[in-house]
Amino acid sequence: MADFLAIVVIGHALPLLGAVFDTRVWLVVAFAALAISLLLYLSSLLREDPDALVHSGRSVEALVPVHDEPEVLHRSVERLAASTYEDLTVTIVCEPDDHSAIERAGDLAADYECVNYIQNRRSGSKAGALNDAIERSDADVIAMFDADQEPHPELIAHGMAALREHDIARVRSLPRPTGLIESLAYYEYLLLFFLPQKLARSLLGLRIVGSRSVLIERSVFDEVGRFDEGALTEDMDFTHRCHQANLSIRELSYYPCFEEAAHTLRDWWGQRVRWITGHLSICHGHVHDWRNLSDPAYLSSLLSLVGTFVAGIVLSVTVPKLILASLSYPSVVAAGLAGIYGIVLTTRVIDNYTAGIDGFDLAWLLIPVSLTLYGLVVVQVVVSYALGREVTWYQVEKHG
Repeated sequence: MADFLAIVVIGHALPLLGAVFDTRVWLVVAFAALAISLLLYLSSLLREDPDALVHSGRSVEALVPVHDEPEVLHRSVERLAASTYEDLTVTIVCEPDDHSAIERAGDLAADYECVNYIQNRRSGSKAGALNDAIERSDADVIAMFDADQEPHPELIAHGMAALREHDIARVRSLPRPTGLIESLAYYEYLLLFFLPQKLARSLLGLRIVGSRSVLIERSVFDEVGRFDEGALTEDMDFTHRCHQANLSIRELSYYPCFEEAAHTLRDWWGQRVRWITGHLSICHGHVHDWRNLSDPAYLSSLLSLVGTFVAGIVLSVTVPKLILASLSYPSVVAAGLAGIYGIVLTTRVIDNYTAGIDGFDLAWLLIPVSLTLYGLVVVQVVVSYALGREVTWYQVEKHG
């Protein structure tokens, strides 16, 4: 009888497992999820008023931490100095042993009246640089940008308008698609981060705060504390604490920040290893206590841990599975890829209009390759994390 029941269970389980790993199923799921995400993005654009701008009033201090990248520092500083918001101070936070960055910061401070620079008294991490600058600041609102970001002149004004009703205003930051690797990073960003986050926000209510391209009320730091200087991804840790404090976070799509993407495959790989490792460590730190099951931030962490591993396995075999499936179901695979490509290119058209990206490129044809590589990174990180191997900070090469 036991053998018979086992045969029955296995007989029912095998078709289910086959469906789970069926490429056709994943294509349908991916298309449906991305289509819903695109609709949510369009809906958020319609609800956001690009003319909602506040050009003066409360004091804002924009912090720009820099470390070993003086050649790109002018990007963020010059753009911030050209901001249409009047009551803005730009503070460059330099590491005390980074003499080239200090020299460049001094030149920029001499060129622009609203710009000054300080040396980090808590050196060792980006979180420490931000914490030190926040402690010294008396501004009503703290804004934060990376050295290579290029904030739109209206970004601060648009963010300050959002802060009339919210505690935090997060502005979209996207890689500039200037070459093949850079364009792959852009499409990867759309498929794996930007669009899925729209769906995740609707289902779980989790909005990313981050530590760049964001404006934060000073009272937020009094309530949730500053950044964790021991975290590999201090932005995700801060995000979870803000959600646990039930703070109001507004995500803005207009007037985005451009940032420099990785230029080589080595930098691309190393950067993602750090991101994913930091993400796993933060999520793991939030799921020790099962009594928090009613906490949305806890649930999102738990789902992120499981989802990251599953997504990594699925993505790592993207190209092989598409090749095998196309031999048996060529029309289904073609239709599924056409639908996903259509969503990606539609988003690119919208970005060309709202973010000012120029033209198109053919890197979108290599999306399956990019997803496969990303999946391999995830699998490597999960295995390494499970084995207790440490990952240190990785800094990509920037082009001035």
